[in-house]
Amino acid sequence: MNFKIILLVILCFSQFSWAQDDSPFKSKKLKLNWDQPPAIATEAGANTPGIPYKSILDKDDSYLKKYSLFEKKNETTSILEKKSEYKNPGDAYKAKLNKEINEGSKVDVFFGKFIVETPRIKLMTRDFADPDGDRVRVILDDVIVIMNITLEGAFQTHYIDLKEGDNLLDILALNQGLSGPNTATFAIYDDNDNLITTNDWNLNTGLAAKFFLVYRKPLQRK
Repeated sequence: MNFKIILLVILCFSQFSWAQDDSPFKSKKLKLNWDQPPAIATEAGANTPGIPYKSILDKDDSYLKKYSLFEKKNETTSILEKKSEYKNPGDAYKAKLNKEINEGSKVDVFFGKFIVETPRIKLMTRDFADPDGDRVRVILDDVIVIMNITLEGAFQTHYIDLKEGDNLLDILALNQGLSGPNTATFAIYDDNDNLITTNDWNLNTGLAAKFFLVYRKPLQRK
């Protein structure tokens, strides 16, 4: 009888011990190992994230490139600033005029027909470029009226008599000075100082500026 009681107590005690080992409320003591430091994963495949660190030698200068004069990108041209594809008609005339100024006219230049009511006109001429010895001759109806005029920087004045009716006035380029062509600004007035015409000429040697002048007596008023 006593043996059965002792065996029953041993079985109960064993059952109680197993129940304690499986209990979810039992806390286990944490064992600290003070002899070795905790291991740190150093392998390439380790999952532990490291703290990124950049050396001062690896600094990023991209923000400096943004303001660098050497790294400036080409600015896009606005559609409003797009150059016109149409040519200015005046450009062709300007180019032709510049070419004529540089090379000189290759033919006589006719400056027009004018009505004059005085028997005498005033011719004023000067070299519009640097005076370089340009000389001209004045001819009226195939008759030389002024043998030689050396064009200067200031205007020179000459008077020419007209006959009644048609008068053909030629101003002939005798040379082209030190640098061609023969260049001049001219102005023609009647005897009452009314301007008849004014312009420039650019003549090669032997060519003339031509004017057709019609002298008509003014009607007498009663």
